[in-house]
Amino acid sequence: MDTRSGFTAALFLATILLATSGGRAGAQCVGDCNGDGQVAINELIIGVNIALGEQPVSACPAFANGQGEVTIAQLILGVNNALNGCPELPTPTATPSATPTETPEAGNCTLGGDSSLQLYFGAADNPIALTLTGSINVDCDVPENAASGECACTVGTIEPISIPAIGFVCVAPRSEPCPSAVVECDGGAPLGLELRSSGNIGSCGGNDACAAECATACAPRVASLSGCTGYCSLTDDVSCSNDADCLPDKGACNGPDPVGANFDICQCSCLDPAAGAAGRPGEMQCNLGAALTVERAAPCDGTDITINLGSACVPLTTATASTLITTANFNASATVPKNGTPASSSGAPVTCSALSSRDLAGLKARGAINLFGSALGDLAVLLGADCQ
Repeated sequence: MDTRSGFTAALFLATILLATSGGRAGAQCVGDCNGDGQVAINELIIGVNIALGEQPVSACPAFANGQGEVTIAQLILGVNNALNGCPELPTPTATPSATPTETPEAGNCTLGGDSSLQLYFGAADNPIALTLTGSINVDCDVPENAASGECACTVGTIEPISIPAIGFVCVAPRSEPCPSAVVECDGGAPLGLELRSSGNIGSCGGNDACAAECATACAPRVASLSGCTGYCSLTDDVSCSNDADCLPDKGACNGPDPVGANFDICQCSCLDPAAGAAGRPGEMQCNLGAALTVERAAPCDGTDITINLGSACVPLTTATASTLITTANFNASATVPKNGTPASSSGAPVTCSALSSRDLAGLKARGAINLFGSALGDLAVLLGADCQ
């Protein structure tokens, strides 16, 4: 199917469904051209025309993504909002811009270049790209003339990340340090990251049982994340039907929101931290410690948290990170990305002498993390952090 026919098919489906379904009013959202809290058929038509180049983006800026483009992913979001109503979010205000910073201290990586989150989900051919603004800290201990050393990464300041239909993802430093990882001054050892996840490896009676199943299923890879649907993520056996059941301190409800019939399913992510070819001189890895929450609106002040994702150690590499979800959205034949090919992104190292002096300009780190049961379905996410 070519691009034009894909747009037309999406509009045709939306028109048929809207003829028999009514959307509820909500706050302004993707596809709401006139700001009345609803997405109508004529607004979907405008979105398709913009995507085909027959009308300018100015005809409906509400359809545009962060790059000012109207893609199939944006049209799908518009169709969902037309069918299900706009998200119950307050009218957006201008997202606070990043606080101007002076020349960063040694060891700080001010994010620029291609720093972003690339979100892949089953309904779209191409990912949603979300720009990352802020800084992370990269501290490497490399003895003089040594062939290798260790590196640790922590969150500095990350500006709120707006994700359509979900809210604002808030990233804060993790309270506990993550394990350090290796830097190879002379290269040679493969340090790529290969993340592979499955939305269903079997039934489970809680998160501990799922974690044990995941560890077995992942071997010889490392089980990096698991969860039993219908249970709060930060406990073992507290059942839930939606994320609100787990607030404020029991994490998020594993699975879709609401869980519905998809209860007691073990979802599992496996990581190979030594994938790919031999590393280049200065190739490194680190684990980025981050605490993640979702709030209805910026700024991230803890007053309107809708999902508490807890804390994580997100692996980063200057080599290549790749990700793939199978049995996506409880469909044995579905994958994310939808074509079944792993999504990947490659970074760039700097020398060990630069790391020792904490001159990080030019360092490009890449990571991967997969999320099950978001408002967009299962998500495969690539992270890019380019140091200016």
